[in-house]
Amino acid sequence: MKKLRLLYLPIEDKEGDQPARRKIFSDMVNEGRLEALEIFSYVIYGRENGWKLMCEKIYELARDFQADAIYWQGVWYGGPLDEEMLRKMRELPAKPAICNENGDPFGNFWVVPYPKSLLAQVKYTDVCFNQGLGRMAEYLTAKGAKHVYLLPAAYDHVSFNQPISNQQEKENDLVMIANRWKSRRPFASAPGAKNRPILIKLLEEEFGNKFALYGRGWEKFSCSKGPIGFFQQIEAYNNSKVAIGIPQFSDIEYYDSNRPFNTIATGIPYVSGYSPKFEQILKDGEHCHYFKTPNEAVDKVKWLLSMPDQQRMALGRNAAEYVRKNHTQRHRMEILISTLEGVWAHKHLNAPFPEPRTDFLAKNYDVFNQSN
Repeated sequence: MKKLRLLYLPIEDKEGDQPARRKIFSDMVNEGRLEALEIFSYVIYGRENGWKLMCEKIYELARDFQADAIYWQGVWYGGPLDEEMLRKMRELPAKPAICNENGDPFGNFWVVPYPKSLLAQVKYTDVCFNQGLGRMAEYLTAKGAKHVYLLPAAYDHVSFNQPISNQQEKENDLVMIANRWKSRRPFASAPGAKNRPILIKLLEEEFGNKFALYGRGWEKFSCSKGPIGFFQQIEAYNNSKVAIGIPQFSDIEYYDSNRPFNTIATGIPYVSGYSPKFEQILKDGEHCHYFKTPNEAVDKVKWLLSMPDQQRMALGRNAAEYVRKNHTQRHRMEILISTLEGVWAHKHLNAPFPEPRTDFLAKNYDVFNQSN
């Protein structure tokens, strides 16, 4: 298989905000997995120079670098995209394999609508990697995406590279880390954002001062501990017996953020709001513990807290080892690069278009058809 010359477009507010992917691709170059790597922080450039010059710069980089593959991470929220530049990029003499990756959930025209930039982008990429399927994949396909493949979030083993905790003494029974998300539009909050205060109120009533809530916007709750730094989250998890969270949307198949993976990897049992089919990635009762209603969430937490400490910690450790073995960012980027290799072979060698890889599915689940 040809070794690719990869142009990676990270979504970063400041240079280096994607340490895991940057390190993974640099390692791949050193290992001989990639021939060469070029990185361009398009968001930073676009904010300083505008969306049109940003798209021109990406095209020029792809042309001059003679990229075999282009990986566009995230969504540009700073305006439209220059579709003429996207078309020219696709038609470069090098015939690069092009993919985008979207990790954000969207709703409808009023509740977290799809950005126009994303809908323009997917028309010109060979593969759209998305953290959820179902209605999102159907919508993106209807808007011109050729292939929508599932690529779940993962454990950031670079940023959170610490051993699984063996801490015996725990300050809290339960912890949640989440910011309160408010829409500027009336009645336009995502379902998870609307349900979170209801859940928190019930958890506070049930667990009192043994429940710690971190994040912005929760000042009216006595359990609120205020904002917490990204890298201080591990300490908060290590100081608690159980963690809980809820995704922004519960109607997107296979969707959740990286929070379950990063949390479980610390060694703490994680109770999560249910997303359809996500248990095919992290098994219920083994790797994660799902709820569909606030009362069910309380019951799941009580069940975990009722276990002897050693049993509960062993359950958390086993799940952490599973995530670290099967769900790191390196695992996801291996899928992405191998898919780009397959797309390149399809364009240059008339090989069949690559099928979606499903290495992330837990054992005993059948491979599903996720191509659209």
